[in-house]
Amino acid sequence: MVTAVPASWASAVDVTISSKDKDDSDLQQGVPGRRVGGGTRGDQIFANADATLAALVTSSNLSVTTSAYPTLLFYVPEMMAANSVEFVLRDSRDELIYETTFQLSQAGGLVSVQTDESIMPPLALNENYQWYFSIVPNAADRANDVVVEGRIRRVDQSDWLAQQQVAASLYDQLAIAPPLTKARLLYQQANMWHDAALILEELRQREPNNPAIAAEWNQLLDSVGLSSTLQDYPSPIQIGLN
Repeated sequence: MVTAVPASWASAVDVTISSKDKDDSDLQQGVPGRRVGGGTRGDQIFANADATLAALVTSSNLSVTTSAYPTLLFYVPEMMAANSVEFVLRDSRDELIYETTFQLSQAGGLVSVQTDESIMPPLALNENYQWYFSIVPNAADRANDVVVEGRIRRVDQSDWLAQQQVAASLYDQLAIAPPLTKARLLYQQANMWHDAALILEELRQREPNNPAIAAEWNQLLDSVGLSSTLQDYPSPIQIGLN
């Protein structure tokens, strides 16, 4: 499933592992990927020549999630025209796991791609999966695509927290915390920025005028250097895309 929020409302918001050392190395040094994509060799795609496509991920290009069927967030600036968009997910052996294409209106927006459990297996624990999100202005010449890419890894939360050497009280706090507090704990203490972003994005849709949620969202984006990429939106609207 794919949903979108119009760009004019978007807020200022970017592995098989066997050891904690490897976990820390990937998160601190990053993995191959690209969380922003700009112009192409051909015609201008975005209405603002300086605008960039952005994946809502950390600068490491590695997202950590507890979800077996993850959702990924992308920001598409206003475009010169409606365009086709492609999302691809591959496993650590480069085998295709999931692929979907859809049309996105000229307005662009905050796009949420939900992987579909009816047509793909759950993500294996502790394995890197590679994703690609592409705007395809000309299917006959893919060299003109605007692309962002990165990796996502599913983890067991208890095992992950143990590897992060967090305070023992964090386990209990996450279990009982209300969503806003849980999101803050996830990205500030648990090193789980991706899942925090999904919680806050959902809260913003439910309560678009809540200043506490807006402030936490902006802090989340500031924490990974994405606060200058998007524009504020006062009232997100979710649009279903086929």
